[in-house]
Amino acid sequence: MSRVTKLAALTAVAVLTLLVALCLAGCGQGTSKATDVGNMQADIDSLFQSYVDGLNNSDSLAVRAVFAPGGDITVAGRERFFRGSEGVERNTEGLLAAGENKFDIDSLDVVPIEKTHALAMVIYTVEPSDQDVPAFHATGTYLLEKIATKWRIIHAHVCPAREM
Repeated sequence: MSRVTKLAALTAVAVLTLLVALCLAGCGQGTSKATDVGNMQADIDSLFQSYVDGLNNSDSLAVRAVFAPGGDITVAGRERFFRGSEGVERNTEGLLAAGENKFDIDSLDVVPIEKTHALAMVIYTVEPSDQDVPAFHATGTYLLEKIATKWRIIHAHVCPAREM
């Protein structure tokens, strides 16, 4: 085998090895992204389960804990927006009154927005404590931010959907 033929064969092997390595590296990144989205979904599922548990148990501290700290919160209310802690208090005093109704999550859809934000769309079944009021659905849209290592609600809008 001539020297040129050996050089061509070595070059071909090197190029093939590089291509295989690049393909494997690309596959690894896709798996990582899928894992990240799966972790995000699980973390946000847990956040909303804690929220519902807090509402069902009249635990205002648990309800407050799912929201961002300080004044970085906006809650859409009737005819106006509430900011900061007032928004959380108004939210739990209104439609989602802690301890007055039983809440269950029917569905939770999460749309990632980059790495530190997400949109969550939730449909709740609400069973009022007043037996004369029929159960109904409520829908909620939430903007979430990952603060340190935990997801927190930074904007909330919840409204009744219809009677069941």
